[in-house]
Amino acid sequence: MIGVGTPLFAFETVNGNTVLSGPRMTIIAGIFSILAILCYLLCFNLVRERVEVPANNQKLEIGRLLASLATNRSLLGIIASAISLLLAQLTMQGMAGFVFPNFYGSPQAQSASTLAGSAAMLLICAPLAVKLSTQFGKKELSIASCVVSAVVFVLCFIVHPLNPFVYVGFFTAAYVGMGFFNTVIWAMITDVIDDAEVKNGIREDGTIYAVYSFARKVGQALSSGLTGVLLSMIGYTQATAFDPDVTEGIFKMSCLAPAIGFVLVALCLWFIYPLNKKRVEENVAELAARHKG
Repeated sequence: MIGVGTPLFAFETVNGNTVLSGPRMTIIAGIFSILAILCYLLCFNLVRERVEVPANNQKLEIGRLLASLATNRSLLGIIASAISLLLAQLTMQGMAGFVFPNFYGSPQAQSASTLAGSAAMLLICAPLAVKLSTQFGKKELSIASCVVSAVVFVLCFIVHPLNPFVYVGFFTAAYVGMGFFNTVIWAMITDVIDDAEVKNGIREDGTIYAVYSFARKVGQALSSGLTGVLLSMIGYTQATAFDPDVTEGIFKMSCLAPAIGFVLVALCLWFIYPLNKKRVEENVAELAARHKG
């Protein structure tokens, strides 16, 4: 709703340029804030916890915990990959807020890109991710999909489409590649937990999830400022927002920055994350034998 609807109402044309309207954004932000509060209240009042989790009274050994996490290559690999993915994804979304109105002058295309990306996730990634990851492996699927996304953005940079909806096509294709990794990444966390249990003999679901979630928050914080840094690098200011050199720089950065991010994801998965299809299947078999015994 936010990604599709906001661009249609938040921009206005001033002296022939498409610019973001402060008053309109204030109203839109207020509306979505009220909706967010209502959704939280509904979630709180309509959800009931049915599974009782017994209290864990085991003494926490901080030193052993930190040593275990620091030497857990699979956890470090998935954290590095997730942070790189966030850099790519949030840069895609952040630069979209500039390439569509400033370079293409079409906030409608920005709305279409969000709709197309979401539809592609639901219609392509969601139904195919399980089948492909089962056949080829989650690590293997994620590497291939991120490489495809990087190639798509490089092709977009080379083709340099002047029609905004051709850019939307490239954007959507890259979103599909990203979507496969986004779909299976939480299942990969389960693989990381299994791997740690095989090595340590202890299942540390909560600890590993907590560390991973914290690392994602760090990645989100870093990514939130990255778009501003990239815009500063190309000389973007309020006065130069529609200068030809600056808008051209916006287009180039909207292609190259996500491409670099996706390459980083693939490299992290290839060289750091060790849980390929064979290794995951071995861990599953080992844990099944232990639990059965």
